[in-house]
Amino acid sequence: MLHLGMNMPFVYMAFYGTIMIAIVILLRVLLENRMPKFVFPVLWGVVLLRLLVPFSLSSPFSLPVPENPFLSIRFLEQQLTREAEAAVLSEDRAVLAGAAENTGSVETSEVRDIDAVKEDAGTVSSSEQGSAWAGDLSGDRGVFPRHVLPSVYLLGLVVTAVILGWQKYDYAGKLKSGLLMEHNETVNAMLREMDMGHVLVFTNDEIASPLVCGLRNPRIYLPTRMDFGNKELLRHILVHETMHIRRRDNWLKCIMLIGLVVHWYNPVVWLMSKCLSSDLETACDEAVLKLCGEEERKSYAFSLLSMAITGNRNSLLYSAFSKTEVERRVKHIVHYRKATVFVIMLAVLFTFGSTVAFATGGQAPFSARLTAYCFSSNCHWGGYVRMTRELSLGKNAQERAEEAVFSVLGEDTTGDPEILESEIRTALAEEFGVERTAFSIELSLILSPEEAEAEYGAFGLTKEKDGFWLYQNETVRTFEDRILGFYQSREEGNVDISVQRDRFGKVTSLTVWRAGDQEYDERTRKLEQYKMRSYGMETEVGTEEK
Repeated sequence: MLHLGMNMPFVYMAFYGTIMIAIVILLRVLLENRMPKFVFPVLWGVVLLRLLVPFSLSSPFSLPVPENPFLSIRFLEQQLTREAEAAVLSEDRAVLAGAAENTGSVETSEVRDIDAVKEDAGTVSSSEQGSAWAGDLSGDRGVFPRHVLPSVYLLGLVVTAVILGWQKYDYAGKLKSGLLMEHNETVNAMLREMDMGHVLVFTNDEIASPLVCGLRNPRIYLPTRMDFGNKELLRHILVHETMHIRRRDNWLKCIMLIGLVVHWYNPVVWLMSKCLSSDLETACDEAVLKLCGEEERKSYAFSLLSMAITGNRNSLLYSAFSKTEVERRVKHIVHYRKATVFVIMLAVLFTFGSTVAFATGGQAPFSARLTAYCFSSNCHWGGYVRMTRELSLGKNAQERAEEAVFSVLGEDTTGDPEILESEIRTALAEEFGVERTAFSIELSLILSPEEAEAEYGAFGLTKEKDGFWLYQNETVRTFEDRILGFYQSREEGNVDISVQRDRFGKVTSLTVWRAGDQEYDERTRKLEQYKMRSYGMETEVGTEEK
């Protein structure tokens, strides 16, 4: 099932577009002499689509949706506070498990309340992360005031648009002095032979190289200094320029100019414009060579050399002969061989596959959480469901998903989380009519405090009156049971304990670290860093309040 949205934020468009440009440039270097030349203008067109259109296309083959495409500057803070958040979540689960033990069942609304507590404890949606990232850069306490970045961007956009617009206006003014070659029978006959008799051809004193100008009614401009008596040269030029018209190259360049204006700040986009202009000329040469015989290809190369220039003509604005990469183009012409059917099929598959990957790889962020935290008194496992891609699941999607999860948990007789996960995926896939991989199931063990204490006691752990643990009469500093989702820490203590459980949730062993162990010392260092960071944050808040 495909899902199309028009909600991709600009920052994601720019990020994914930059990644795509880098990939196409890499492919261009590796496969330039192995693929037909039409492939790369097509890929550049897909890149421009990604840069300018805020679409998000989701499919079963899409890449996982990132929560933020940029390195989050909050990542370190989240890592340092994870221990404290885990303690909060473990207490919530303990309360939840106790309620289940006493009542035997919990209403859906109560489950959603627990989920809200988890959200408050540290789960951040992708949209909130994007806002946090923007706030870190442009908030009141950020590096820049909130209004500076948008103002700088708009100023750069206007300046870039004015510069490019002035260049086009100035060059168009020079072209107005051209003379129409309406009575040149040689030119008219050649155009009619090419089925391009409707195209107007002008001569102009202001240009030094042939070019095509115009979108709706493109025209060909030839320099006055050209040898019009050389019919072979004239034919090669007209074939080349009319090929640009047939392929709508000026339209693609116009879209490229819009991309430059919108993404003026990105040097990679400017590099893309240079590569695109070069690839358009090379693809046009290849299209012309398909119409030529062996001998005519050599004469076409000589024609290309004779008309190439080193002047100031802006290749971003018009399709024309250029000497910037003329040597590479001539080498390609000399060594040109018609592509075999296999190579053409490979090129088509490569282009199609790359286009699909680029189109579906960068999706807009969305709320991946589908269900609240769900559990049943019949099962020691509970959890919630996330989406791996953006989907339209219809009305009441959360309620329908939770009913499917509750039905699996309520009928479970295995206690095996792997089987539970598979059955939940299957139930959701049948409910919504999509592939099983569209859902990510996150299960965690649920035990009542009494059950957990009984398991721990069998391994030498006892609970003090203050709620902290002793291990063989030694004070436990940090205690974690990851599968149960329980974490506890205090400043005093002689040992750190980690509980290991098997796939069914049964305790199998304890890992014990004491002072002098590498793991213990590393944990001590992290706790000290966390305390220093927390103290610094409290001091900053206190200063602001004053």
